Amino acid sequence: MRLAAFALLVAATAAQANPALHGTWSTALEGQPYVVVFKPDGSGSFNGKPLKWQALGKLLFVQAQGEQAQTYSWDVKDGKLSVAGGTLNGVVTLTRGTAGAKVAAAKAAVPTTNGQELVGKWCLMSQFNANTGGSQRMTCFELKPDYTYTYRHEGSMSASTGSMASQSSDAGRWKVSGNQLVATSQSGRTSTYALEKRNHPKNKRDPMICLNGECYVTYYNKPAW
Repeated sequence: MRLAAFALLVAATAAQANPALHGTWSTALEGQPYVVVFKPDGSGSFNGKPLKWQALGKLLFVQAQGEQAQTYSWDVKDGKLSVAGGTLNGVVTLTRGTAGAKVAAAKAAVPTTNGQELVGKWCLMSQFNANTGGSQRMTCFELKPDYTYTYRHEGSMSASTGSMASQSSDAGRWKVSGNQLVATSQSGRTSTYALEKRNHPKNKRDPMICLNGECYVTYYNKPAW
């Protein structure tokens, strides 16, 4: 959508600068702040760019400086301005003031990592010993920058009756969705885990990734969260 989305002007002399539109309106579209100002004298601005406007019934004519006039339909209800037509895709709703634009600006200021801070090798090791035997296991997975992963599990158990060992491996693709880690295996199976970042309770310098409450410690040297 072009920034001239609301930049349209009236060519009808009978049209009026409708007082219902007077003031500042804003919203966020495609992650960008949009602020439009309608002044009583028929002038205004869109994201700081001068425009002229007039309203004839439910038709809004607006023209940004140096651009062609566009025609929109409009309606003000419960403090919200709904606009459609012109270069817009569907109905766009704006609220009075600049709050809508500030929300977009705040979101834009937050860096998007897409989970890249999780890249690395993470391992969970456990060991159990008893008079009659014991068990140990090591599970590691590596999240790579290209959003592929590898997984490997090795375990062993010993008892008075003998011992046995087990191992398994997997590979596939991964992504972060909100507070979840989604892994899609090469077999086609997709698993979703509740994701939490913690630091090791004893060694605060070591970061951990907790999946469904099970925490894996960094295998390589990484800064704490």
